[in-house]
Amino acid sequence: MVIGCAGSGKSTLARQLASRSGLPLVERDGLGAEGSAGYLSAIAEMAARPRWILDGAPYYADELVYSAADTVVFLDYPKTLVLWRVLRRTARVEVLRRRVGAHRPQGLSALRDREHPLRWAWTSHADRHREGLALMARPDLAQTQILRFTRPAMARRWLRQMSSA
Repeated sequence: MVIGCAGSGKSTLARQLASRSGLPLVERDGLGAEGSAGYLSAIAEMAARPRWILDGAPYYADELVYSAADTVVFLDYPKTLVLWRVLRRTARVEVLRRRVGAHRPQGLSALRDREHPLRWAWTSHADRHREGLALMARPDLAQTQILRFTRPAMARRWLRQMSSA
């Protein structure tokens, strides 16, 4: 499972990991509205399989998914870095008028929306940081490998080691 703030590179890392490992990738944003019956059913189906990669935290199904995961990758990058990445992605989405993951063209007036990816990264960064640290401290996950990367170079190095193993 790959978790972190918006703009941290969860989707990119999850795709690279799936490509290198051959594990099936499940994109949380593609499972429907978080908490809906369809979403919960898809999450339960994924967690019941022996091998998978989940791109994003399993909101509304935390206990089910974390207990089934053997590894959690926590991208805990500085706020300035994730904001720069989201700003760059927002500019690309708006200029090219093409969707990138859950980020779709909305026009500049959408920046007023609290859930716009740029505002979301700004307001949720501290929460994702605290959630990841709390996850690392959970005694019930002592057997789960939780990797915390604070710089993209750490994730790239780990991914290269995964490829050569």
